[in-house]
Amino acid sequence: MTTARFGITRRGFLLGAAAGLGVGVPLTWLAGRTFPLLTPALDPVTPERSTERSGLSAGDIMPGRYPGRVIEVHHPLAVSMENEIHAPTVGTMVDRGMAELTGYEPGDARSAWASMFSRGDVVGIKVNPVGKKPSPTSQAVGSISSFALVVKVVRSLMGVGVLPQDIIVFERYADEFCNAGYKDLVERELPGVRWLCSALGYTNTQLDVRGRDEECARLSSDVESHVVGYDPDVFTSMGFAAPEHSERDDRRFRSHLSMIVSRMVNKMVTLPVLKDHRSAGVTFALKNMSHGMNNNVARSHISGIAHGFGLPGKILGPNQCNTFIPHAVSQHRLRQKATLHILDGLIGVYEGGPGPWNATWGTWRRKSLFFATDPVAMDHVCWDILDRKRAEEGWAPVERMGLLYRTPATPYASSVAPLAGGHPLASVTMTAATNNMFQGRTSEAFNVRQPDHVVLAGQLGLGVFDRERITYRRILAE
Repeated sequence: MTTARFGITRRGFLLGAAAGLGVGVPLTWLAGRTFPLLTPALDPVTPERSTERSGLSAGDIMPGRYPGRVIEVHHPLAVSMENEIHAPTVGTMVDRGMAELTGYEPGDARSAWASMFSRGDVVGIKVNPVGKKPSPTSQAVGSISSFALVVKVVRSLMGVGVLPQDIIVFERYADEFCNAGYKDLVERELPGVRWLCSALGYTNTQLDVRGRDEECARLSSDVESHVVGYDPDVFTSMGFAAPEHSERDDRRFRSHLSMIVSRMVNKMVTLPVLKDHRSAGVTFALKNMSHGMNNNVARSHISGIAHGFGLPGKILGPNQCNTFIPHAVSQHRLRQKATLHILDGLIGVYEGGPGPWNATWGTWRRKSLFFATDPVAMDHVCWDILDRKRAEEGWAPVERMGLLYRTPATPYASSVAPLAGGHPLASVTMTAATNNMFQGRTSEAFNVRQPDHVVLAGQLGLGVFDRERITYRRILAE
């Protein structure tokens, strides 16, 4: 087996340090994140089940059986030129990915699923509807947890004995779940499977644990009956609140865990999407759990409060996503139940996420699915992939998009940035990416959007962030 190692080269460090000292800009960042970043292992690797940590089973606490292991399965026919997803191909990709993740033979996907799930489990499948196509006539390309992936996961669980009524497809907001088509999908194609939501819809306050804040629009009775609320006894406290919250309301400091997670399931499969995000920087496995399974999330990114930069018309704001996300995900009941993460990278979003309402919304056909029990390792790998794609499209890396980086020294820094590159692609793409910042192609309303939450989640033991300890393999499925 060949083990890939990642780090800063002496040449890259010296060039980055010299440039950074010369212009007052931290170009050592460029030296540390030269392209390629996290790259797949070079030789075929057979994951050994003997590497599982002693005494743990598939349902044990995050990061689960395979810390640091990420499998990407790519298929050139998964998405058509018209952005239509081919369901049979997705099925093949899931079978291959599960076998590779767990160490079974490529044709033995059933054993792979059976190693994690069995009859008697109540399994929640967390979808992500944010990023759906605005309308059938819209030119924007949607990017959500694909229907083909949801159906395949449900049928794979039933294939190892999980009863249909013990499978719950869920999301936080009922209006988004229904508008994205998941309600119709479950009722049409997955008879017996349940669907539930935590709240009626999004609000900036989100303090009602019943999920029925006054600002929410009322939904039909057959939809509202599927809204179960948040657990009054299971929550995490953080010392910041949204401006809309009353100072006399202590609930403003708490985020309660969804009843679905805390009391109704014993295992979860999360289906995040490969997406850029305008406040958190990236939204992959970790954010799909933090903001998708808790209430009072708007306090993590606040607009309209700023230390001015002389930029009229800009709505700046502080960004607490870096601390909110790992704190929310570290709740014991969530960690105990998040068994498997299958990230949908069939159609990824490299800029303007999380939704096509942003003018800079940009998608591409990655045609891949990612498999892991470790959400931190998964997010690190996908963060690198997203930055490479952004560079190809002429965008700065996600962590360099906050308005705090727009300093007088930055244009000069961009001219020497290619020196820190590891190969010609770095020189070309980094020049284009940094130039975009000075030509008005910044898209952020936040001072910073550094995805520190991925790093901090690793520090909290939610998974492996260290590149040296991540095994990432990219497999071409046929």
